[in-house]
Amino acid sequence: MTGAPLPDRLDTARLTLRHFHMEDVERFVPLIGDWEVARWLARVPHPYGPEDGRAWVALAARNRAERASLDLLAVRRNDGQPNDGQPVGGIGVILADGEIGYWLGRPHQGIGYGTEMLRAVVPTAFALGLPRLWARIAPDNHRSRRVLETVGFLPLNDADHYELTAGRWRFFTQETA
Repeated sequence: MTGAPLPDRLDTARLTLRHFHMEDVERFVPLIGDWEVARWLARVPHPYGPEDGRAWVALAARNRAERASLDLLAVRRNDGQPNDGQPVGGIGVILADGEIGYWLGRPHQGIGYGTEMLRAVVPTAFALGLPRLWARIAPDNHRSRRVLETVGFLPLNDADHYELTAGRWRFFTQETA
């Protein structure tokens, strides 16, 4: 991976993807702490409370400093609407292997934010020198499957494993992975 600097923020049409801050905790914890969100996330404890949120913000900052991962909070862009700056979800990429993960709070699902977040992060990850990105989802997480496929990820040998490689697709069997 190149030594290119990690971006401070990424802007999309409706979102700003930026670092997590301690002052964000009280606003994102209720979103990710909702069981209907947390149940799809392998690495998120439930119940998820303010202590977990503060620990996450500290870990995300440490991972950024060590170039271990790029973890971004997605907030609504300042467009004059009543919910400007409202967190809607998060997205991250582990820089050692290209694993990408994301989540959206329930009130923000089904309106294209997941696709918007991925479309911002994918070219950034490739620009940082990652040769491939991959995601693992729960087999019955049909919404996430649609988001990944919309952005261009294709399923691999397992129905829950998707990959995108520097703009070109590769299909891996267990023997070649």
